[in-house]
Amino acid sequence: MMLSLIVATKDQIPLPEPSIIDERPIMTPLAFRHFPSGDFASTRKRFHRRLDPLEKRNSGSRIPTLVELLIHQYRVSPHCGIPRNISSRNYTRMVEMKDRIETLPLGDILRANAPFYLHYSGVPQDWDRVKRKKSELSPRLMYLTSATLVIVPPNLLSQWDREIMKHCAVPLRVLILRSKTMLPCVRNLANDYDVGFPSFNE
Repeated sequence: MMLSLIVATKDQIPLPEPSIIDERPIMTPLAFRHFPSGDFASTRKRFHRRLDPLEKRNSGSRIPTLVELLIHQYRVSPHCGIPRNISSRNYTRMVEMKDRIETLPLGDILRANAPFYLHYSGVPQDWDRVKRKKSELSPRLMYLTSATLVIVPPNLLSQWDREIMKHCAVPLRVLILRSKTMLPCVRNLANDYDVGFPSFNE
């Protein structure tokens, strides 16, 4: 049952952590840099308060291309439905096509546009009216990932690995973190894995 849930949600990303302090729209690097709509513009304006004038001149909104809109939409709202009226053969072809796209230059562009949101600390402020002498603290960049974290004791890691190979027709990208395993960078963790197993008590 646990594996069924992991497979069914392996492309779903979570919503940003709710906050009464500020809005937290889901961003991608493309949208954050250039998209002109309200949420993106206001987030960009608040973030760029801390930049020097040269950096401000080099950033700004523009009309996004259709390709950029599709890349952003694919990353923030991926198709997560499990097809009901499709043969297993056609479904296998869909999975193979998706895997093939990831090996193309388009796959690199998709991975580079990992969804995220900006997490600010502090109390609500009217940023258009209040001028603060002290600069605002930098926000934390919080990546949104569809990966599932499963915490298991070391003696069950091999069993989980066997169960995945036995029961999952859809291939899963698995990361097993042992005490001596080098941790990938945050962006790779958010993009490159469907399941992570951090073992403990080693």
